[in-house]
Amino acid sequence: MCIRVVAACALCAAAGSALAGDDTLCATFNEVAPGANGQFSFDDGESWHDTGRAGLYRWTRTGGTYGGAQGEFMTFCTELTEHVRAGTDYCYDIMTLESAPNTGAMGAGKANLVRELFGRYYTPAFGVALNQTRAVAMQLAIWEIVYENSGVLNLAGGSVRLTNNHGAGVALAQSYLDSLDGTGPLNTTIVVMSKAGAQDHIVPTPGAMALAGLGLLAAGRRRR
Repeated sequence: MCIRVVAACALCAAAGSALAGDDTLCATFNEVAPGANGQFSFDDGESWHDTGRAGLYRWTRTGGTYGGAQGEFMTFCTELTEHVRAGTDYCYDIMTLESAPNTGAMGAGKANLVRELFGRYYTPAFGVALNQTRAVAMQLAIWEIVYENSGVLNLAGGSVRLTNNHGAGVALAQSYLDSLDGTGPLNTTIVVMSKAGAQDHIVPTPGAMALAGLGLLAAGRRRR
């Protein structure tokens, strides 16, 4: 399962290729927050499986050569069939978006849909309005893009289906997917933490934006 917390842009593709295998990132996985449990089906809704928590994955850097994620940083999962454990340290290779997840690379077309998803919605405003609905919506949209091969991005239809016990997140995820048409802004800073036998993760943006989002999340937690 994706997690059980128990202890088309040729220029973009070319830029990303240079990153493959060049850097590493070691980090301790902390938790998914905010997030909510969900379910997925790979057989047209005939059988359903638990995704565990869907949302923002929180990490603390412990080493490596990649400079784009310092201190505490956030990621999104790309693999529904791998997992990470809270309190465990992992060392990842930094790879191109096209090459993830390691259980079946998404390729250039899906990678550019993910770039558009982040270009449209993972902006400074995302951090300002960081909440469970937005975090769940981004995660569900990513999984739908990565796994659906029918060409139709529909959470409730197609061979791959995703749902969640946080209904507003599902509706928002579908609205995100419906807006992807190849004309939106692309986030070209995205890289992937990739490791055989462990869950791959998207690192949305290096540096200040990711850390600013965490600061806002921490502030929200203190208020609660």
